[in-house]
Amino acid sequence: MDFLRLLAFGYLLYGIVGLFGFQKIPEAHRDRPWTKSYIRWQAVSWILAALPLLVYSFYFSSGQCMVSLGKRIGLLLLLFVPTIIFEVIRSRKFSRLLKGEKEREKAEEGRERQ
Repeated sequence: MDFLRLLAFGYLLYGIVGLFGFQKIPEAHRDRPWTKSYIRWQAVSWILAALPLLVYSFYFSSGQCMVSLGKRIGLLLLLFVPTIIFEVIRSRKFSRLLKGEKEREKAEEGRERQ
């Protein structure tokens, strides 16, 4: 459980630092009009990934809760459902923005050549 707690605190710290704009992002997402928004939503995603791990590690670290491994894994997956949904929505949104921007750049290049 200590490993999960350390991992969660690392995710949480990286997410908080990311809220202030200090985050490593892919080259394709840099220097776009929506880059700041992307960085902030990415930071929220890291924080959301940390919360289920923190809840899980604190809940089961006391040793008082006797639950089978299968139920623990099921609970962890259940805790991650909101994070997974958020990540899918965020990923689709920014993929659409990136694709639309690349299509506009290609269209502008085509007009410049003519």
